[in-house]
Order: sequence, then C-alpha cells, then structure tokens
Amino acid sequence: MDSKKIIYKTENDVAFITLNNPTKLNCIGFQMLNELNEVLIKVERDHEVRVVVFKGAGERAFSTGADLNEFQSLSEENAKKWIQFGNKVFNRIENLNKSTIAYINGYALGGGLELALTCDFRMGNETAIFASPELQHGWLPGWGGMTRLRRLLGEVKSKEVVLLSEKIQADKALEMGLINRIVQSEEDSLFIDMINHLRKIKPTAYNLAKVILMDEFRTTRGADIQFDLLAMQIANRSD
Repeated sequence: MDSKKIIYKTENDVAFITLNNPTKLNCIGFQMLNELNEVLIKVERDHEVRVVVFKGAGERAFSTGADLNEFQSLSEENAKKWIQFGNKVFNRIENLNKSTIAYINGYALGGGLELALTCDFRMGNETAIFASPELQHGWLPGWGGMTRLRRLLGEVKSKEVVLLSEKIQADKALEMGLINRIVQSEEDSLFIDMINHLRKIKPTAYNLAKVILMDEFRTTRGADIQFDLLAMQIANRSD
C-alpha cells in the first residue's frame, strides 16, 4: 500500500490530487494536510498545469473530514495551530491560479465538504453524500466551510446544511447548487468535457475573472470599472 497520504500525478496540462487514506474514508490527518500543502506549492509553480482535479481514493468517500482521533487528542494550543494551518491550505486551493474541480464519490463530510467548497467546480456521482456534522460533535466547521457555504448557497440554505447537520444526497445537492453536475464516473463524457473546456481557456483571462467573481465587495461603479478595463487589456495581451 502506498504510504503517501496524497498521490499527485499530471497528464499533459491536467493535475490529479488524490486523498489517499481509503481505509479511513480519506479522513484528513496531520500527514495528509502537510502533504497536500507541499503538493499545492508544486502545482502553483507548474506553469504547464491548467486544471487541477481533487478526488478521493477508493469507492466509498471523497473525504469524511478531519481525523477525529488526531483532532481530539490535541492540546488547546495545537488545536489552534491545526485549524490555522487547515485554513492556510484550503485558502491556497481556493486561490490557485488554475481551474479546480472536486470529483466527489461517496461521502464528503465535514472537512471533506469544506475542501470541496474551495474548488471552482464540484462534480458528484450518484453515490455522493454531503454533510456538515460538526455541531453534533460539539464544535464548528473550522476550515472556512461556513463562509464558503454562505457565499455559494446563501444564508437560508447554509443554515440547513450546518445547523441541521443532515446528510444531503446527490440529487438534492444538485438542486441546492452545492454541486454543478452529477456524472456517472470520472470517465463520464460530461466530466471529461468539463476538463477539456477549462483547458482551452486562456489562463490569465480565467484567473482575472476568478478573482473578480470572488470579490464580494465589488461594485459596478468607479474604480471597479477601471479594473475591468485593465483586466481586459491584460487578458488580451497574455498567454
């Protein structure tokens, strides 16, 4: 068995990052989080990579979130560091200057759901199940999930996910807007077409649009219009 908790490979200009802890439903422990951070640094520096796909090893789960055995054994100071480092890693995913897709098979719970939310797109198969169960354990989603959920779904639906902690099947997740597509597998033409479409977009134009769309304070006036004009000029001259 591969001792690495993150498997990284590239195919042409597409990178695949696999959470590799299938016997524990790809829960995220210290080793996995550190390896993920190291791989993301490599991805950031690889100018050939245009699309990054995150997935879970095995057939049962994308990820069930933080390794509870490790998390519950932490001192208060180390728990603080764990949460801060997790946020640093997840922010790194969200701000990657690449297209990012989470392919979700089986469970995406807690920190696993939070990781999926950092991606530009989420594609789930029919076995995908989502939940934010943290409140049932007496704590809160600590890796940015509540903020990203509210941005994505709005306050009402985000309260349903976090405060009720109910499991959400793939069809309901699609209806809510939690995922973009339901696909049969990684070989599904919808999934492959999505990757190929993203590969063809000029990286500079894509990344400028991504930055603008993520800016919750943007307006349609003044300096923001000037930024749009500048962004258009930069995009036209690049790549």
